[in-house]
Amino acid sequence: MAELRPMYMSDLNTVVKIIEATDEDDAEEAREIYQEYGVEGQFVLEHDNKIIGVIGYSEVPGTDGTYWLSWTYLDPAFQGLGMGKQMLNDLLNMLREKNGRKIFVKVSDYDDPEDGRVYERAMKLYESVGFVEELVGKDFYDEGENQHIYGLKLRDAASDEEDEVEIADEKPVIRFDGMYEIGDSDGAYTFSWTVKDNKGLFEKRNFTVEDLRLGIDAVRNEGGRKIFLTFPSNLPLIHTPLQAAGFKFVGRLTDYYEKGVHELHFTHDLGNG
Repeated sequence: MAELRPMYMSDLNTVVKIIEATDEDDAEEAREIYQEYGVEGQFVLEHDNKIIGVIGYSEVPGTDGTYWLSWTYLDPAFQGLGMGKQMLNDLLNMLREKNGRKIFVKVSDYDDPEDGRVYERAMKLYESVGFVEELVGKDFYDEGENQHIYGLKLRDAASDEEDEVEIADEKPVIRFDGMYEIGDSDGAYTFSWTVKDNKGLFEKRNFTVEDLRLGIDAVRNEGGRKIFLTFPSNLPLIHTPLQAAGFKFVGRLTDYYEKGVHELHFTHDLGNG
């Protein structure tokens, strides 16, 4: 019987080989992330004392029990036997015991010329345990390669009350302080920013359309093709400058930060000016 156990750094090479069997780029990125940030929250699946799978999670800071599923791969020799589903369910049960509220996972729809849609099996696995597609980021990873984000509630209706909640709007001071290319993408960028609760006497409250256009021009100068931004749903001042600068609303991740506070996604296509 296969059992899930915590991953150790001594497992690194074996885990990377398992990931590499499906996605060489993911394997390279996983090695770098494991080495830089460690393996807390990461697990391996063992069968007859042999590592045959890897799975893990990361908690989103500042949220009420929100998690992202990290690299989830199974040795191809053991696929189709129900072990991937067992591995995923075991992890989800761990998060339920931690009183986790919701978990999300990102999946590419990359269509390989020889192997077809290499992540279609993963999508079906997530759907089989209750994940629901909440958002599609068109051309996120590359032209023609979209990002699909699935979400799953970890608490049942009894423990996570389904009554409507009243969420107050917030108007913090938001300042952009940089930009960077999104990992594992080709030419997709986002902005970084700082947030503070109070503003100075003559300080503007929110970023402006001029701020956004400066960022757009900077990304264009770097050869970027698209910009993706996300914001909490309870920030009313963001919408006017985003719309004026040409950003389009893509969709939302429901109850991302807490119940009633969603993550709103926006994109700007630099090919369209």
